[in-house]
Amino acid sequence: MTKNVIFAVLATALSLFSTNAKAEADPNFYIYLCIGQSNMEGQGTIEDCDLSPDERFQMMSTLDCGTRKQGQWYRAIPPLARCDTRLCPADYFGRTMVANLDEGHRVGVVVVAIGGIKIDLYDPDGWQSYVKSMTEGWQINSVNAYGGNPLARLIECAKEAQKSGVIKGILLHQGESDAYNDAWIQKVKKVYENLLTELNLKAEDVPLIAGEVGGADQNGVCASANNIIDRLPKTIPTAHVVSSVGCTLQSDNLHFDSQGYRKLGRRYAKTMLATMGIEADIDEDEVPEVDYSEPVDIINRFTYCWKEAETVTSDGGILVYNGVQWGGVACWLGEDDWSEYAKIVFEFAEPTPFATQIFIQGNEEIKVWVNAGAEKAECLFAGHDVSKVSQVALQAAAAGTVKISKIYLLRQTPTGIRQTEIANGEASRQWFLLNGQPAPQGFKGVTVSKGKKVMKK
Repeated sequence: MTKNVIFAVLATALSLFSTNAKAEADPNFYIYLCIGQSNMEGQGTIEDCDLSPDERFQMMSTLDCGTRKQGQWYRAIPPLARCDTRLCPADYFGRTMVANLDEGHRVGVVVVAIGGIKIDLYDPDGWQSYVKSMTEGWQINSVNAYGGNPLARLIECAKEAQKSGVIKGILLHQGESDAYNDAWIQKVKKVYENLLTELNLKAEDVPLIAGEVGGADQNGVCASANNIIDRLPKTIPTAHVVSSVGCTLQSDNLHFDSQGYRKLGRRYAKTMLATMGIEADIDEDEVPEVDYSEPVDIINRFTYCWKEAETVTSDGGILVYNGVQWGGVACWLGEDDWSEYAKIVFEFAEPTPFATQIFIQGNEEIKVWVNAGAEKAECLFAGHDVSKVSQVALQAAAAGTVKISKIYLLRQTPTGIRQTEIANGEASRQWFLLNGQPAPQGFKGVTVSKGKKVMKK
């Protein structure tokens, strides 16, 4: 055997070794599949305190979404389901898990959830007829976002996730639509067992954690479903149920609010940790500190275009907007309060070939013109009312392509009363007089809490 042949054999062997090593899953990367309907996809307002999760908490994108690509891992900055969803239980489940595991552990979530669906969507035999029976356009669009088959997409992404880590549990929040008799329990059992079979998992290694829907204590409109949900462990020995008592709801008495999602997510984590023999002391009502120095990345919320002829795609982490004159690539927010932000910034991967305009819609319409050849565009909020921002867009002054590398918000530098709140570490609980001094116990009148004037009664 010649030297060249020997070197070739060695090179091949090393290459194979390297490939196998790279493909080996990390046993300390714990992965959780999250399924359900609207409360699992997330309906809570994403607030400042929700935007800086630990780097060890990751999410796999289950579809192409902004700069996120299907099947790839990202830092778990909400939203975790789709680009148009909001805060969900998985957000604070993951944060709480990494906070109570050794530094060498990571946690990942894979979320496939659609509002208003029955458990039949995850039935391997009945999903197709159920999808055909759908009549609501928004629901059909959500199904199509998962390739027309959310169950297949979940399994596909779960198998991809297994290349990186180990699936350690399944989180379910579903039942508002159909958890009103024993048939639902049997359907959940079938869904659970099918996922175990498809992914070659054992029930004793992968518990099912199910959350109650909004309860009677919060006047939940579907509270009676909890009578059935609570019975899951009698049929599925490895199932556990998370209480929703005290988890606050929005005005619709159906969806949890942000505080409710945080509390519910922490309870999911506490239950999961207990199955691992870890008794965690968790403050269910803690509001995380805000890192005021960190930009708030919102590029993945720019998901649609104003005109049919336009497209927005992703290329290597760059948002590629192919626009027409006075079209726009946009982000729908509903009614987000941006009062504590100083400005929004667009950074371009290449100088813009034509002029663009930042358009902000809300209590006040704000327009900022940016000349051609720009590497960055920004809109300052000083002097403007941005307390209810419904939509933001980058408009094109001519037909062509704009490549965007970053879109983010910068927070105002905290001063005065806001700085005092941060220093006290109790921004969500403390009240202050208008002169910046802590309000005495029992004080009634105008105070400041979380940087805003509030009438304390």
